[in-house]
Amino acid sequence: MSAKQWRTDVQGLRAVAVGLVVAAHAGVPFTDGGFVGVDVFFVLSGFLITTLLLREADKTGTVSISQFYARRARRILPAATLVILVVLAYAVWQLPTTRLTDAAGDGTWAAFFLANVHFAAEGVQYFQPSEPSPFQHYWSLSVEEQFYLVWPVLALLLLPRLGRKGFTIVAASIAVASLAWSVYATGENPTSAYFSTPARAYELAAGALLACWGGRLKGAASVVAGLGGIAAILVATLAFSDATPFPGWQALVPTLGTVALLASGANAPTARLLSAAPLRYVGDISYSLYLWHWPFVVLLPDALHLGNGALEMSVAVAAAVVVSALSHRFVELPFQRKQVPVFSHGLRSLVLWPLALVLAVGSGWMTTSFAAYAEKERAAQAEKWFETNDVPDGADEGAIDDDGAPRVQRELRSALEMADKGAPIPGAVIDKELSADRWQKSYGDCYANYGETRSPKCVLGEESAKKTVAVVGDSHAGMWLSAFDELGKDGDFRVVPVVKVGCAPYPVQHRGKKMTQAECDEFRTWSSDRLERLAPDAIVSTARGQLFMPKEHDGMDRDEQWSQAVRDTVKDYEEIARKVVVLGDVTSVDQNPADCLSAPEALQRSCLSDDESRESSSNEVTEKAVKDTSATYVDTQRFVCVEDRCPLVVGDQVTYYDDSHLTESWVRHVTPRLEAMLGPLV
Repeated sequence: MSAKQWRTDVQGLRAVAVGLVVAAHAGVPFTDGGFVGVDVFFVLSGFLITTLLLREADKTGTVSISQFYARRARRILPAATLVILVVLAYAVWQLPTTRLTDAAGDGTWAAFFLANVHFAAEGVQYFQPSEPSPFQHYWSLSVEEQFYLVWPVLALLLLPRLGRKGFTIVAASIAVASLAWSVYATGENPTSAYFSTPARAYELAAGALLACWGGRLKGAASVVAGLGGIAAILVATLAFSDATPFPGWQALVPTLGTVALLASGANAPTARLLSAAPLRYVGDISYSLYLWHWPFVVLLPDALHLGNGALEMSVAVAAAVVVSALSHRFVELPFQRKQVPVFSHGLRSLVLWPLALVLAVGSGWMTTSFAAYAEKERAAQAEKWFETNDVPDGADEGAIDDDGAPRVQRELRSALEMADKGAPIPGAVIDKELSADRWQKSYGDCYANYGETRSPKCVLGEESAKKTVAVVGDSHAGMWLSAFDELGKDGDFRVVPVVKVGCAPYPVQHRGKKMTQAECDEFRTWSSDRLERLAPDAIVSTARGQLFMPKEHDGMDRDEQWSQAVRDTVKDYEEIARKVVVLGDVTSVDQNPADCLSAPEALQRSCLSDDESRESSSNEVTEKAVKDTSATYVDTQRFVCVEDRCPLVVGDQVTYYDDSHLTESWVRHVTPRLEAMLGPLV
């Protein structure tokens, strides 16, 4: 696009888009919906690329695919590849080996512009590591590049034969089909739809349709469109959040807002505002800023250790802006201005595609290899330490109490003693794959996931027995299924799970990001009917303490809401079953276990947590509420904490696989003690 044809307000709009994204990721108040900045980028990309394709077709009568991808290579690859290489280098230097391996894989997917496919596949699984990938933001680049695999080919095939009108009809058809699919897919699986190219295509197509129209609004219509466009983007930023099903029809708000701003023309008041020099500069560096801001936001705060989250994030964003300015000046511009020998001239720029893949994939391979080497070295050093230091007898899992149950408390005390002595992470623990040591691996067909309002039919324990025990609750009930499965087989009773992740059995308000209140309430209604029909001999219930609850509801604070809900539910259970047991919750830990255990220079001492958490404080409320009933309360906190401290490593076992769920192996280990505390269930 020539300087004469260039619209300076477009650069300002780019600045708005990247600013919204950065603000949302940095946690700036009132910008939860700032992720719609990506939607603004999609419309802009569709508009600008289609404008270039149409002008080329008008001038030459055709479209050059090779020239198109040469331009894309110079524009996209240098900065995108540099970020991948730098982040992987930082990961080798600073990150735990678990995150090293993940980052290497994520970087490879990003290099192939398939990050959206990769993250959609991971995102549909509820139980994933909570730390976001430093390459997660590459999903939007992947959507654009996948769109561009199709769009110039369509232009090449259609424009010479059908002209602009025929191309416009096809673009409109794609937009309608994509919107319809987006609405459907978002309702079925919002996580997968968020990353989906077919569900996002209508946003790029909307910009393309505007380019096909080729006109500009004038007079009052221009003013109204400009102001309406700004208002739409602002409303989406303020009103949307992670809980908003997206993209679906909701993405129409920022999409149509961006279309309106572009259609208002370069002389509209809003366009003059967007053309301000500071905004134009941010727009110039917006691509680099988008690429760099996310790794800085995700990685730098943990490295700074300033003790102030807001200050750490401010430093991270400021650093990202500086690095982005340098990246734009010394990486982007030389390629765009064809100042780089060989690679920035003509069709030779196409070599950048395979070169970028070789660099990214090679770096990923070296990163993974280093992670494996580092783990072996740490395991060898740990073995030497244990050979020269005494291991307390209490860490012996064969130690038993008089009732035949494992001495869990003694084992925990021994683990703390080991931590205080400076013990390293045992080699057997370093090699453990915690993601495989979770209850969902064994009982994946026994719970309702997000989007489901009924749990599958599942019978554990002694399936042919006459007596029945129902285990009711959320994922914190699910993590005890291996224990009750074993107890049922030994005690000759059936175990029927009535479990839904993220949804407590007690009728409280849950304001989660992946589930609506209506969905949880519907499951609770179904589970009540299920229990009445089942008529179990005993009901065991538990939930993650006060998860996603508002501070106040119906004039009651959080503790009062929880207490009333527990009491009312238990009384309902008492009318169904002869015995009711309420399990207390286990505290959440303040570190990701896999990352903590695999961190450079990790020690058992560095992976200790205290017993202060929302879950542990809710136990007091739960226990008091149960005292007003005939139900039995069981304190499960004793299985993970002693003397106000909670070790992640006990002997050669790991207690948690994420921040709040126990490993299946640890649950099986403490099952005999749980049985003694429960007493006869049937």
